[in-house]
Formats: sequence, structure tokens, C-alpha cells
Amino acid sequence: MGVDFIRKAAKSFHKGLDQSRIDLCTPDLFTRRPDSERRSYAASIRTNRKLVPGEDLCVRFHDGKVVAQRGMDIVAVFEAPPAELVEAIKESYGEACGTVQEVYEIADTAEITVC
Repeated sequence: MGVDFIRKAAKSFHKGLDQSRIDLCTPDLFTRRPDSERRSYAASIRTNRKLVPGEDLCVRFHDGKVVAQRGMDIVAVFEAPPAELVEAIKESYGEACGTVQEVYEIADTAEITVC
């Protein structure tokens, strides 16, 4: 009745520091993660091509121009790409991923964000 009774009757002791250390190690410590806005660039849609918002494309250099491709098919051309877009593609070895954000069918242009 000695030591067994004392262990059962006494409250268990939890270190608060250990729980805080576990909380710090969890990846979802922050409820809101910081976001970085990606820039959108306007591209002219080629004739007889259709783009859908949310579609993933490959953005790369082709014959001195920056183009967006679906597989091997060139679907859009960036007419006057900004210097930062050209530099970003050069830094990623000539290719980058792009996502169609908006499609303007009347103007035959699309907004494409580049990762």
C-alpha cells in the first residue's frame, strides 16, 4: 500500500515547456500562412486555340519569343514580355510553369501567372 497508493493518488506532473516545444515543431503553428502574389502577364491567344482558367501551361522561349505551350502545341505568345519575365525564365533554364487565370475571348488574350 505504500508507493503504489502514492502514485495513483498524486496528480501527474506535466511540464509546460515540453508541450510548447511540440507546438513549435508542428508545421501548422500559424493559422494563416504568408502568401506571395504571383504576377500575371498578358499573352495573345493563337488562332483556333482555346484556353481554360486554371489550366497549366509550359512557358518557354521559342524562336526568340516567350510562348505558352500545351504539350508541344504553342497556344499563346507573350508579345512584349517584361524584362523580369525574361530574366525569370532564363534563371529557370529556359522553362517555367504557368497557370491561366483569366481568358478574354473578345480580345483573344489571356492572363497567365508564371511560377
